[in-house]
Amino acid sequence: MTEATVDSNSTLIALRFDHSLKAQECLLAMLRIAEAETIRIEDAAIVDKDDNGRIRLRQSKDISPGQGATAGTFYGSLFGLIGGPVGMLAGGALGAAAGGLWGKLRDIGVNDDHMRDMGDRINPGENLLFLLLERINQDAFVREMRRFDATLFESTAPDALDARVEEALAAKI
Repeated sequence: MTEATVDSNSTLIALRFDHSLKAQECLLAMLRIAEAETIRIEDAAIVDKDDNGRIRLRQSKDISPGQGATAGTFYGSLFGLIGGPVGMLAGGALGAAAGGLWGKLRDIGVNDDHMRDMGDRINPGENLLFLLLERINQDAFVREMRRFDATLFESTAPDALDARVEEALAAKI
């Protein structure tokens, strides 16, 4: 039997868990099967909702404003070396500002606003694992899903794959 593979621009699969460690365990399993080229992960994120209803995003690809500012300061200071000490300070300050803005405006992978909206729909203490996949070996992916106590929360995958994932999650080995 040949293993079916879905190739597309991107497929988004969001799984709901009742504990953040379970979402992290699932993400680690996905990273492991990605190493075997069973799936190709474009982006991954975990959305936690604490007991106070506060949403926290943990993404694999986005750059925070602080990271952008740090990089901007470094490159701005390098550029500023041409202008001496004053140019270095001015270059560093301008680079930090530009890098911070770039980090704030840059949102690659799964959209942050969409994840926050989905996070509002879960109960406190629950979380979501978002996987943005470029390639999925369905048989291997479904086989791995059997290990997890989760529900399929959102998906852009073909209906047949969604049904297989839901069946695997319900089977729990």
